[in-house]
Amino acid sequence: TSLTGILSLSMVSAVFGQQASPVHCRDALRPVLLQAEPDRELLPEIQRLCAAQAEAGDADALYHLSLLHLGLVDWQPDRAATMIRRAAVGGVAEAQYWLAWQYDAGPLLDDEAGAALYWYGQAGEREHRLALERLAEIYARGELGMPVDARRAGEYRARAARCGD
Repeated sequence: TSLTGILSLSMVSAVFGQQASPVHCRDALRPVLLQAEPDRELLPEIQRLCAAQAEAGDADALYHLSLLHLGLVDWQPDRAATMIRRAAVGGVAEAQYWLAWQYDAGPLLDDEAGAALYWYGQAGEREHRLALERLAEIYARGELGMPVDARRAGEYRARAARCGD
């Protein structure tokens, strides 16, 4: 079944009140993100799906909706960052990692070591593998104002190794 077919079936069922297996924003958007040339015809439909789920309080859908404003639909980095921050506060590990990375080394937010550490820590608490790996590097090298701490670096590496993909 194509993504368009899944989305259309889901939306038609919602309109007519039938129970359909729900399509989550993430499941609709991820295949498009993996394409070298995203299918531009699908993006408005995915955006509507994500917006509806975000408006219903789904923080993960809000995060994925924000990605559309980072070049897929338009380029509104301030709007996207605001949405990502709300998703991060809502407990979305990917959003927390994105904020940490931006505060650490990204071009969209000012470098703030304390904010980067905070958000890496929040994502790490949710066993986000990349956040744990970065925390291990921070403590192994004494970065972001932290002292070198081989024991702590090892703990983060061990936790990262236990994470799945």
